[in-house]
Amino acid sequence: MALTVDSILKLPTSKKVLLLVGILGLLVVLYGYLFFIPLRNEKEVLKSEMNKLMKELNEGKMIARDLDKFKKQIEKLNVELANALTQLPNEKEIPEILKSISRLGKESNLEFTLFRPKPEEPQQFYAKVPIDLVVIGSYHETGIFFDKLRKLPRIINVVDFNMSREKEVKGREKDVLVKTSCLVNTYRFIEPKKEEKKSETQKEKKQQTEEEDVSPKTRK
Repeated sequence: MALTVDSILKLPTSKKVLLLVGILGLLVVLYGYLFFIPLRNEKEVLKSEMNKLMKELNEGKMIARDLDKFKKQIEKLNVELANALTQLPNEKEIPEILKSISRLGKESNLEFTLFRPKPEEPQQFYAKVPIDLVVIGSYHETGIFFDKLRKLPRIINVVDFNMSREKEVKGREKDVLVKTSCLVNTYRFIEPKKEEKKSETQKEKKQQTEEEDVSPKTRK
């Protein structure tokens, strides 16, 4: 039977109350389905986005606080790199280093009986420059020479060190002389060849051109 206003008014009070409760319940369900649930879901999405943005903001603040520290670390690394390159000379400076070694020996009153640079031994970014060395002089003079080598602003290692008593040398009969043979290793920085630099530059240009060609197609 269809409900009309007259039929509702004729209903007993208890049924009117039940009908009103039912209508209110239906309205509550409709409100929850149409408004409350979507709003709640949207709230959760917004809350998640807000948490994400807050996390990014906090990370940005941390990076900003550490920026000065990072800059100082970079400056320190640049200084260390410059010092390392100073200790690893390029190919043009090797003859000067060899002259310095010879000069220090003469200043220390040593006699060179062998001074023979050997073929270089290339490594990853540097080359070892070995030198066969034999000198004659007093024990004290020899010590002074190797101490001067140690103080040179270059990386110089002395290996295969051997020292023996030397016979009398004319003009130094009163001195107790020793003969010292060793292998002196110095090092030089291997600079990239022009062909390699040119190849790397061409490769970078080619890659950049390919990226520019692909970009318009991607936007379509």
